Amino acid sequence: MIRRGLRVAAAAGLALAIALAAAPASAIAPARVVVEGVATVGSSAGPLRTAALRDGLRRAVVRIAQDLVRAEGGRLPADQVLGSLEGEPRDYAVRYRVLQDRGERPSAGSGPLEYALDVEVFVDVDRVARSLQAAGRLAALPGELPASAHRMLVETDDWAAYQAFLGVLEGVGEARRVVPETFEDGRVELLVEAPGRASDLLDRVVRHGEPGLDVLAVGSRDDELRVRVRRTRSPAGSRLGND
Repeated sequence: MIRRGLRVAAAAGLALAIALAAAPASAIAPARVVVEGVATVGSSAGPLRTAALRDGLRRAVVRIAQDLVRAEGGRLPADQVLGSLEGEPRDYAVRYRVLQDRGERPSAGSGPLEYALDVEVFVDVDRVARSLQAAGRLAALPGELPASAHRMLVETDDWAAYQAFLGVLEGVGEARRVVPETFEDGRVELLVEAPGRASDLLDRVVRHGEPGLDVLAVGSRDDELRVRVRRTRSPAGSRLGND
């Protein structure tokens, strides 16, 4: 089970590749992100539940911002994201709600106890991109994917495996743009713009991956491709959702 940060569904985790169009931004649907917000007892003067909710909003916005920057070949550490965005993380949330209030529990960090919530956040991708561009962190704004884009569900609980799979999509998969739609425990739903039929894309990523990375086709649901991703060796500290 992913304990902290972005809890990406059976694939997940999250420097997601979002390739960006050079054209002016078209409206992109808000990205749905499910995160765990955590507040350490004694770290906030206000209610712990409120502090945990703020942490969840921060984690969701940070993840989307990092993915946008990565799509242009850059990197933006989590501790630098909020300094690159105007306003507060709440300003970039179209809507959000608490899915589960986990209450107090033993802390894995510096404090004796922490308060945790599972939060569903719909992040305004366009607004995050515009703010990053104004800060000089992003060259282009995201554009719409064409109607022929392929939908893909990636399942994994290994962050490094997910990162490697994005490289496979961009390499042998020939993906021009990859836009995340949903992140949950072990699962990431993507829209992928790549040439050819969906079956061709699936064949390329399954048959021509990279050494040490297993990509298994696990069938399809409607027009959605489903793959399970894992590495043959898993170094410590690679769980999806770590900042």
